[in-house]
Amino acid sequence: MVRKRKAGKRLIVPLVADTHSGHKLGLQQPDLELMDEHGETYTPGLKTEFQKYLNDLYQKHMDDVADLADGYPVLLTHNGDVTHGMRFAQHLSLVTMHDQIEGAFCNLRRWYEHPRINLVGTRILFGTEIHNDGAGTSEAEVCRRLQLAYPKIDTRISYHSVLTFDKQNGDGVDLAHHGPFPGSRKWLEGNSAGWYLKDAMLRELLDGDTPPRIYARAHYHTYVSVQQRVQAGGAEYASDLIILPSYSGIDDYVRKATRSKTKIQNGMVVLEFEGGFRKAHVLKEETDVRTKERFDL
Repeated sequence: MVRKRKAGKRLIVPLVADTHSGHKLGLQQPDLELMDEHGETYTPGLKTEFQKYLNDLYQKHMDDVADLADGYPVLLTHNGDVTHGMRFAQHLSLVTMHDQIEGAFCNLRRWYEHPRINLVGTRILFGTEIHNDGAGTSEAEVCRRLQLAYPKIDTRISYHSVLTFDKQNGDGVDLAHHGPFPGSRKWLEGNSAGWYLKDAMLRELLDGDTPPRIYARAHYHTYVSVQQRVQAGGAEYASDLIILPSYSGIDDYVRKATRSKTKIQNGMVVLEFEGGFRKAHVLKEETDVRTKERFDL
């Protein structure tokens, strides 16, 4: 059933990141259509069980957003790395940048065509250069494709963006791909993020500006959330920093970079605004990537 679109001061902002189209463990749609060297259209399908898992999870989370929004406006953000790039070719399921960009476009198109989501805009952030064909080519091309296909929906791109929804209360969102490291040990998790957040808030206050209510970062494929409170000029300011989970899995390179991380988190964070910031809804699942065996002696 298509819900009647509602207007008002309520706004839902899904924060999505690191979908890595083209990776064999990245997000891919089952109906993605590509063209071969003979000009024939074909559907590559989902190559791995993990891709099937991600696709089902992605669809479920979009449906959850539709339920939460209930017809009110939705502003989608993608915090970078829409494609995986060509540097790590052994991990690819889509072997050209053209196909990866097509896959990324198809991933985001789901939001534009969801029958119960009142999408009013999308903001795409540039990601990491090695996951592009040059400096931001993937994100820029996906943005252009979406603008052409859906001209009535406000789709834009930037390296670093601040979205303000209530100037009086400072209830804005600061978006960028790169941010603090989540933590090298479990008991250190969030420490670097907390320092990063306080520094960002103090810099805003020293410039005479109100710190954004939410700072959203990505890149590390791990969900972390911290809050800081800063007093200045007789007032107290509160901001949250959210490091977003991803919609991609762990390959050989990531295993090495993360020192054999045992679990991965996939999903998104959805911000709810109504007369100011109300709540961050965390939509994620955690998967243990170890092979577990039991020997009965």
